[in-house]
Amino acid sequence: MSYSREEWENTYRRGDQDIRWPWSNVVSYAMNYVRPRSGLRVLELGCGSGANIPFFRSMGCEYHSIEGSPTCVERIWGAYPDLREHVHLGDFTTAIPIAGQFDLIFDRGALTCNTTTAIRDALVIVHGKLKPSGKYIGIDWFSTQDAEFQRGEPAEDPNTRTGYVEGGFAGQGRIHFSDAVHIMDLFQQFTMIALRHTVTKAELPREGLQHASWNLVAEK
Repeated sequence: MSYSREEWENTYRRGDQDIRWPWSNVVSYAMNYVRPRSGLRVLELGCGSGANIPFFRSMGCEYHSIEGSPTCVERIWGAYPDLREHVHLGDFTTAIPIAGQFDLIFDRGALTCNTTTAIRDALVIVHGKLKPSGKYIGIDWFSTQDAEFQRGEPAEDPNTRTGYVEGGFAGQGRIHFSDAVHIMDLFQQFTMIALRHTVTKAELPREGLQHASWNLVAEK
């Protein structure tokens, strides 16, 4: 298994990541770089509880997703019966078993729950599933400048950490961190059209704790 399926299934079963509203950066990047519209084919890698679904449906997009949590998939099928054939249970690092190509494929932190090898495998598959000039948008890819990079235990490769027992990554299995060179290497088969690094420091409750992440847009 190339991703932390059991850990994330337990997280979703407990309701710890029951996010209901679309992530703001998903909305802003999609509007700036793709402009969602009727008929646009969209694939989300790791939709979780389905927070981004209402945004793309409101634009008339043809929405699809692959999610590794059975709990999430069942909940989404219950909330959106018409998406039963569009939201699939599976591992997007090994296959995307959906016919046709997509105008937009995106993830919000989903690929960061994998090893370097699994991410490379996923991006090869993603590249093949994008239409010519199709976009890939990655939101909140964790940076090596994030404080949690040093707090985790080394896993299968230098960019992957695990063993978190406290904080936001506790019990979530593998977490992947990148610098700019690593991201450009991962996306060498794409044309990178936007790469932005955000660093913030907390004042409360954990003063000085640094969070850092990447947002990116790549084109086939």
